[in-house]
Amino acid sequence: MQVINSLKEESFAYTNKKENLSLRRDEIGELMEIVTYCQNESVKEAVEYQEALWGIYVQEGVTFADWLYGGGAGNEEDRRRLQEVMSKKGMILSDRKEGAVENTGIRNIDITLGQFQTGVSEVKEYIRERREVLSSIKNVIEYEAFMQSCFINSCFAKGILSEMKHIDSFPDRVQEITKALGILNDEAVKLYQQYSDSLGEAMRILSARLQRECSPDPKHSKDLIFSFTYSEQIEGKTVAATKDIECSPHFKLIHPGSNLRIYFYWCDAAIAGGEKVLVGRIGRHPY
Repeated sequence: MQVINSLKEESFAYTNKKENLSLRRDEIGELMEIVTYCQNESVKEAVEYQEALWGIYVQEGVTFADWLYGGGAGNEEDRRRLQEVMSKKGMILSDRKEGAVENTGIRNIDITLGQFQTGVSEVKEYIRERREVLSSIKNVIEYEAFMQSCFINSCFAKGILSEMKHIDSFPDRVQEITKALGILNDEAVKLYQQYSDSLGEAMRILSARLQRECSPDPKHSKDLIFSFTYSEQIEGKTVAATKDIECSPHFKLIHPGSNLRIYFYWCDAAIAGGEKVLVGRIGRHPY
């Protein structure tokens, strides 16, 4: 699965309510957040735009090209940010004709400056759109390959795909798996920080969010050790490291007696500075 992030150039055009880009600072900031997400190590995508962008009038008598290089009403910091991201390939000029995405293995996400027709203008909307794409993937190998770019606050165990291949009726389970991974990605670390002395309460909140049981599994701790790779600094060099971590808390998906589970651990200080939830296994219980 490949995603093309397409900027809707028309969304830059000025209107009576948006007379110039100096009034759209918040919208520019939101667009930059989307670009930053796309540049994340787990995503590595650009936002494509067409040459027409340069000629869009962003205020009366001022094109985007003129504005970007000092013309019209605007903030110099906004100009600098856009110049920087466009020069660093966060945004790239595309020679693809509009509407030319035909390959069924490619999905297009329209990105806009501010709310505009059917595009997304905030990072939370963009992430939701990516997860919608993920939920449409029925092949488990393709799902796993695209999965990490949708949950950049998660770290997945080494070889997590090997168990995912055994999930029964995988195409029927992708929406629930995606929803559960989204909740863990978005909430687990914050809940751990808030309820580190009462993790039972944190699991109760997760259970309520997904409407599925979330509980520990202390009886099988020896079978719930999973390996995670991460980067660390040693003598000024970035090196790969591996750490084994017990992932006892788990969601029971579908129904309480189901053998489809997601085993995780809240976070670990050595991995991404403790800012990522650790997902050890997606599939059957390992004992």
